[in-house]
Amino acid sequence: MIERITIIVALIGLVLLFRLYIGWRSRQATQQDVQLMHFPLGQIGIIALHTDNCVQCERLQKPALARVQQRQSDVVVVWRSIQEEAQLVKQLGIMTVPTTIVRNANGQITNVNMGYVNEAVLLTQLADASIPLAPIRNTNKSTSREDVLMQQLSIISAPPHCL
Repeated sequence: MIERITIIVALIGLVLLFRLYIGWRSRQATQQDVQLMHFPLGQIGIIALHTDNCVQCERLQKPALARVQQRQSDVVVVWRSIQEEAQLVKQLGIMTVPTTIVRNANGQITNVNMGYVNEAVLLTQLADASIPLAPIRNTNKSTSREDVLMQQLSIISAPPHCL
C-alpha cells in the first residue's frame, strides 16, 4: 500500500515539475527575437501549431480559436503543422501540441502557450498584444485558483503530445 502511495505522489510530482518546465520554456520563447511572417505587419495574430493526430487540437483548440475569431474578427489565425514549422519549433523549444503563438502588430511574439489554452486567456493575450509598445511577457497565468487547478487537471487528464 505504501508503495502505491509513493508511486502516485511521485507521478503527481513529475507532472507538476513538467508543467513548471513548460511554463518556463514558454517564458523563454517570448524573449527570443523571432519575426513571424505568416501575416503582414500591423496585424495581430495567432499561429496555432498542430499535428495530424492531435485530439486536443481538433476537439478543444480549434473551437476555442474559432470563438476568438468570432469575437475579434480582425485577428488572423493561421494553422500550421509542426512539420511545416520545424525550424520555429526548434528555435522556440516547443515541446507540445497544440501550441498557440500570439504575435503583436510589430511581428514580435508576445505569448507562447504550450498545450491547450482557452479563449478567455487568448482574448486577454490579444488585448495585451494590441497595446502599443507593451512589454513582451508571458501572461499565460490565470487569476483565480480554480482556473489554475482546471488547467493542471486538463494536462493530467489529457497529457500533451510530446515532440
